[in-house]
Amino acid sequence: MVNKVRVNIAGTSYAIATTDTEKYILSLAKKLDEDITKLLDDNENLSVTKAAVFCAMDYLDEYRKSTGSAENMRGQIQDYIADAARAKLAEDKIRAENEVLRREAAALREQLEKERRREIRREERAEQAAQAAEEPKKD
Repeated sequence: MVNKVRVNIAGTSYAIATTDTEKYILSLAKKLDEDITKLLDDNENLSVTKAAVFCAMDYLDEYRKSTGSAENMRGQIQDYIADAARAKLAEDKIRAENEVLRREAAALREQLEKERRREIRREERAEQAAQAAEEPKKD
């Protein structure tokens, strides 16, 4: 919906047709009026047109610099996202390797426990054999 907003800039009234809110347009007009008025107050020989051109140049400069800054930030954000993705892949790889090592360690512990039990059984058999060998000698 198109709104018609009346604004006053540097003593001249303007009717602006816009889809933006009246509050927003009034805030822009107020800023522009303040900037032009300041230039006119600081430079008595300056015309309203020249003051408006200087304001336009200043606004365009700010816009271009902010656009460049925004592009730079976008690039940095993309770099951060790529770094985060690489870190996530590395984390996933390490987690998978860790899981493999845990399983291997569990299997080795189990194997060690089996070997200990075998050793205990061998020792028990050796002890029983030694006892059995001693029994006939006692008679």
